[in-house]
Parts: sequence; structure tokens; C-alpha cells
Amino acid sequence: MISVKRLSIALAMCAAIGSAQAALLNAPVASNAYITFNNLDWAWAFPLPAADGLDLSYQAQFGWRLPTEAELASAPLATDFVFAGANVPFHGSDPVSGAYFAATNSALTGAAACATPYFSSTYSHCDWQDGNGQLYAPWAGTSGARSFADQLVVRVAAVPEADTYAMLFAGLGLLGVAARRRKQAAA
Repeated sequence: MISVKRLSIALAMCAAIGSAQAALLNAPVASNAYITFNNLDWAWAFPLPAADGLDLSYQAQFGWRLPTEAELASAPLATDFVFAGANVPFHGSDPVSGAYFAATNSALTGAAACATPYFSSTYSHCDWQDGNGQLYAPWAGTSGARSFADQLVVRVAAVPEADTYAMLFAGLGLLGVAARRRKQAAA
């Protein structure tokens, strides 16, 4: 017979595990867990099509949404999610979110971005072979996608703030002034 103390410890552990998964949904997607491609931020968000449990309830406030057919027509390849500093190290898992690649092949040779824990309380992985350009291409939502194709989400990529442009133009102006003075001094 299970003691009351052991039962309460077991229940507390289950609650902690459950809240840890739910807490991942309630954080902005880390900048190294997505890519910017064709003026959109793309997150590899779910190991199945959206209808199988993708959760946008929290992330929608940050602009994340399902891509349109037109956007999917120019979607990135799975290999575009591979870059130095991506959240999932080669053959490892993200120490922050727990994201990992469940199935890989020889095309995955470095750290890659997987954002599933930010969009699911059920899954923490991306399936490398189900990404566009891999064994079972294309992405979920595109013509010919299989029932287990991985799902991308998108948002409009951040545009530099007005201050950034002001600094850029001020810097270019100073370069122009310096070039003009140099030309006048040489004459």
C-alpha cells in the first residue's frame, strides 16, 4: 500500500513536470529557435500538422500564426534551420526549452532551430526527416504533404526602429562629409 506521504510526493512531482511543460508555452520564442527568411520569421513549431494539437494561444500575441499557402510556396528548407548558435545542439537538446530532433539523417550536421516546446504542451521535438527538402517533404499545409508533415509558423520579421535608421543615415552623412573634406584637402 502506498503511504500518504509517498502519494503526495508523487503528485507534487507530476504537477511540477506538468507546470514545467505549460510554462514553456508562456515565454517568447527564443531568438535562436527560429530563422528569418524572405522577410518573415519562421519557427519549426510542431512535429505534425497544426490540427493535431499546435497551440498558438500564447504565441499569437507575438505575431506567430500559421503561414498562408503563398508563404509556404517560398518556405525555407529544413537545412535553413541549421546555423551556428541555434537552440538545439548537434545530437543534443536545448537546455532552456528541452527541444530536440527526434529523427535525423546525414543532412543534419550542426546545431538547428526547433521551437516545438513554445507551441505544444505535448511534444518537445521536431522530426528532421519531415522537414521540407528532407525525406518526406513538404511542410504541413502544402500540396502533397503527408499526414505527419511538420508544421511551421510565421510572423512578420521585425523592422529596425526609426532610431536605427536615424543612426545609419547620420553615420552615412558623416562619411560623406569626411570624404568631401578629404577631396577638398587633396585639391
